[in-house]
Amino acid sequence: MPFIYILWGILIGLLVAAPLGPVNLICIRRTLAYSPRNGFAVGLGAALADTIFGAVAAFGLSSVMGLLHQVNSWFEMIGGVILIVVSLNLWTKHPHLSDAEDTVRDRLKGAVGAFTLTMMNPMTILGFIALFVALGLRDMGQEPFNAVAITLGIFMGSSLWWFTITRGAGYMKNRLSDDHLLKINRLSAVIVALCGLWALGKNLF
Repeated sequence: MPFIYILWGILIGLLVAAPLGPVNLICIRRTLAYSPRNGFAVGLGAALADTIFGAVAAFGLSSVMGLLHQVNSWFEMIGGVILIVVSLNLWTKHPHLSDAEDTVRDRLKGAVGAFTLTMMNPMTILGFIALFVALGLRDMGQEPFNAVAITLGIFMGSSLWWFTITRGAGYMKNRLSDDHLLKINRLSAVIVALCGLWALGKNLF
């Protein structure tokens, strides 16, 4: 398994995961409300979805791309509704640092939620393909071992991003009060709701 392709995959995983979006906000919010481990679990859910998309792009499944073009608007609208529901939940919650319960069940729930949200945007594959082309990796599917290596790297790179962002947010947690958490919840709720409305609006109108 060529090591260089794992490095390429790590770079691509970082580039795809890094842009600030709803999952990033939810990950940060869970880190602040619960723990870095809770936030990282959420990030791993998104990393798994990114890895699936990356694998599809790496192995050059053009037929899947055609199908995604047909169903993408429906996926985006469903994702938009989910984001609006999530934003309402964030807005109504008033987290307290003293009584936050960080359970395995809650981490699993968060990871599944992040995986679902990420999978609701199947056009992420286009981002992977654009990066493959830009980096001169467009023929990955012709070399299965290289495609496997870059897919593994994507998971590692995405996971590295979530580990970094949750550790950074965890460092800030001790400097925050309950009022700070409430404001972060409300701000996150507004941004997540706007993302959901945008996803619905661009497909309905």
